[in-house]
Amino acid sequence: MRVTPGCLAVLAGACLVTPWEVLAAILIAAALHELGHIAALRRFGVAIDGVVFSAWGAQIYAREMRRLSYGQELLVTLAGPAVNLLLSPLTAALSLRLGWQDGLILAGAHAILGAFNLLPILPLDGGQAIYLAVAWRFGPLWADAVTAITGLVCALTLLFLSAGLVIRGGGIFFLLASLELLRGALAQLALAQNAVKV
Repeated sequence: MRVTPGCLAVLAGACLVTPWEVLAAILIAAALHELGHIAALRRFGVAIDGVVFSAWGAQIYAREMRRLSYGQELLVTLAGPAVNLLLSPLTAALSLRLGWQDGLILAGAHAILGAFNLLPILPLDGGQAIYLAVAWRFGPLWADAVTAITGLVCALTLLFLSAGLVIRGGGIFFLLASLELLRGALAQLALAQNAVKV
């Protein structure tokens, strides 16, 4: 297990501007998200070699994952967001029943994390899921092209929305995340173009 300086910087920044209840809820939702991926990998008999925590979350390393089929890898990819999206309404219902206000924050963190990770931009789970689904049906070259185009369109849309939030007086972290996702989408587009030329 390794923690990068970028992860520490994001956590330090979050501690300065985020209430502790919200930060704790995000970290719990993120941990359960990664446990969803790990449980799916273990279900397919894949050993975990390591986990790296970066500014974008956790990256699970598993050399044996190469032996999985596209369908199995797709299930592993979707397991993390599925955990969040299943736990969100369950946590909300339990919190309302018990009168636990912090539980509603956790339910919201699950919903936001699950939905955000399904955005069709690499390296997010949604981008990986689109790549795997298209590669499974049409092959890796088509998957590269489709993933690059959908990622670029989605990243540009997020950038436009986040710029609107900044103009209204907020959303600077959303803008920074959108810029980083756009950078990743442009890199993916360059890779796809190079693959077509080869």
